[in-house]
Amino acid sequence: MSSIETVYIGSKPIMSYVTAIITAFEKADEVKILARGRAISNAVDIVELTRRNFVTEAAVN
Repeated sequence: MSSIETVYIGSKPIMSYVTAIITAFEKADEVKILARGRAISNAVDIVELTRRNFVTEAAVN
């Protein structure tokens, strides 16, 4: 069974969340990104930045 880590997106700098996602991928097979309201657009940007530059083998569901 795969383990899942969760990263909550808020108002911190973008690279803080990128680092958190990379660290979460070291611990788990899946990473769930959660955001609400205005942070949703930042969450999309953070996921795309992470996927294109750091964790290129990640798939978005």
